[in-house]
Parts: sequence; structure tokens; C-alpha cells
Amino acid sequence: MSKRRVRHHVNPLADQTEVVFDGFGNDKPVIVDIGADHGEFSAGLLEKFGKEKNIIAFEIRKPRAKKLQEMFAPHKNVAVFAGDAVRNMKNVLEPCIAQGAVIEEIYINFPDPWFKARHHKRRVMSKRLIDAVQTWLPAGTKWIYQTDQKHLFDDTRTLLEENGITNIRYFDEAPYGLTTKWENAKVLAGEKIYRMAFFLPPTNTF
Repeated sequence: MSKRRVRHHVNPLADQTEVVFDGFGNDKPVIVDIGADHGEFSAGLLEKFGKEKNIIAFEIRKPRAKKLQEMFAPHKNVAVFAGDAVRNMKNVLEPCIAQGAVIEEIYINFPDPWFKARHHKRRVMSKRLIDAVQTWLPAGTKWIYQTDQKHLFDDTRTLLEENGITNIRYFDEAPYGLTTKWENAKVLAGEKIYRMAFFLPPTNTF
């Protein structure tokens, strides 16, 4: 039997899935991993923090998300969701906030660059995301954006600045020293990883 091929490019705007989540039932801090891929980053967070923090992973490719759900099934402080993270972020995070949890960090790790201008609306970090989260996400959530694509990094920085988000910090080291197979392969090939952190909604925490 041939192995099922997982599509690399999935148009998030075509996925109308609306997920339902009741939260973790506690007020522990939440870390979000958008674009969890094979789950290495979320697994690293789990190893570092154990049960001290809750972890939410989004993966647009449903076959891969299913594998992640199976992988993290024994861990009650990890929740994995398939589908469009931007569409479902409020559905997933608001119940956690209602239970007293702080959404501590949101990671966007090596997102699909969607090169063509007409496809930019499909990017995770987009005007639709910025407009949406500022209506309900409490100030103080730190976002971390990592990519090996310089033009995408520059486009994202411009998008943030055009929307009044100027509290941007640039850094070189992988957060918590956690890297993925994709990142390691890029570094081994001599490519640079571009990283920035910012607050959305804006705050002067830095």
C-alpha cells in the first residue's frame, strides 16, 4: 500500500472548519504553536515545562494534525486542532481566558510564504488576524515569528508597522533552544533564520 502524501500547501481560507474547545479547566499559562508540523516544537515545550503550562498546537494539514493528536493524547495539558488557526483562534483561546489563564506566548513557526501577491491574504500573519485578535485578546500576549524566508520576514514587519505595531524585538537564538527538523535542515544548508517578537495588541512590555 502506498504511503499517503500530505500536501504541503493548504489554502486556509478554503477550510471552513469551526472547532469547539472547553478549555483545560485550569488557569495555567498557555503557549500556542501555530503550524506545529511534526510536533517537535510542542514536544520540546512539553519536555521543558511539563504540566506547569498548557500547550495548544494548530496544524492546517489534517492527516498530520491527526498524528499529533495521537502523539499528545496521553498529555491532558496539550490540545491539538486541525484547520485554520486564524479562523479558530478565538474559539480555542477565549475559553482558556475565561478560566483565568494568561495566553503567554503565540508562536508562528516557519509559515507557508504564499509568494504570489494575490495569495498574501492566505498568510497566517495577515490583516485579518491583526484586526480580529485586537477585539478580544488581552494585551500582554507575546508573539514570536520565525522564518527562513527574508522577503516574508520583511513583508510581515512592514504589515505590523503599518498597523501600529512597532514594539518589535529581533533576536538570533531559538526560543528555549528548541529547533525543528525544518530549521535544522535550513541552518545546515547555510541559510539564515529570521526571528522577531512583538505584542499584539500592542503594549510596552519590552
